[in-house]
Amino acid sequence: MRELGDATPSSEVLNELFDAIFDLLRPEGPTGIPTAVDHAYDMIWRQLIKGEREAGERLTDTELATQLGISRTPVRQALHRLAQEELVRLDARRGFSVRVFTAQDVNEIYEVRGALEVLALKLAAPQLTVDDLQDQLERLYEVRDALRTKPDLSAHVLHLQADLAFHNLIIRSAGNGRLLRMLASLRSQQALFQYWDISFPQANKTAGEEHERILLALIAGNKDHAAAHLAQHITNAKNRVLTDLFGVDGPTRSGDIEHSSDGRNSPGDTRAPQSNREETESVEIKT
Repeated sequence: MRELGDATPSSEVLNELFDAIFDLLRPEGPTGIPTAVDHAYDMIWRQLIKGEREAGERLTDTELATQLGISRTPVRQALHRLAQEELVRLDARRGFSVRVFTAQDVNEIYEVRGALEVLALKLAAPQLTVDDLQDQLERLYEVRDALRTKPDLSAHVLHLQADLAFHNLIIRSAGNGRLLRMLASLRSQQALFQYWDISFPQANKTAGEEHERILLALIAGNKDHAAAHLAQHITNAKNRVLTDLFGVDGPTRSGDIEHSSDGRNSPGDTRAPQSNREETESVEIKT
């Protein structure tokens, strides 16, 4: 990952942002009382997302069990879970180690996410009520006002919570368990980039505008236009990560939105955006 300088979140910011991400990370929501494996996963996941481990660093169950104050068995199970989600590497000889993410990984993660989440939207559209969509829209406007009037940490955390809630609504409403689990696994990897990209306020503003366009299309009953806007939103999110965190320039983003005097999009403007695609170089980012 490129040097962020003053944009790097402070320790306090990291903890608050982590809580916002982790509380809504899993689309399926809480699954009951956390087990020792869940606790180990949580703690190791935090270390990886915060960049507290060096790229390629070995992760041993002995050292982590001592650090976390639990037995080796749940730690080992948590490491296997993180390996399945591709946040750590598992080598038959070297064991577990910290994974290094490249720009190519970002392309792959967001391309797969785009295909799966667009499918989720198409499945979810008949189940989404106007009230559900209006609630999301009002929440979006509240966050926009907070970002405009006082763009501090609390406003950015509100944006992150609203962002995850919006995508979770679509994913859960699809009613497809396998699709949900695949997207949840991708979310674990994507959270790394979303966590650090919070340091770039313009990304929050733009993402909110894109969410608004998707919601307006769904409220208008334009499922295909909503799907196209979602696909473009995920492509734009990928481009933002590549630019902000890797220093890789993408193309000019399409789907620019015209606003009314109060900063809201026109409800009738639900046209689908044009698509773009960029070629990127390989730049490393460590978990």
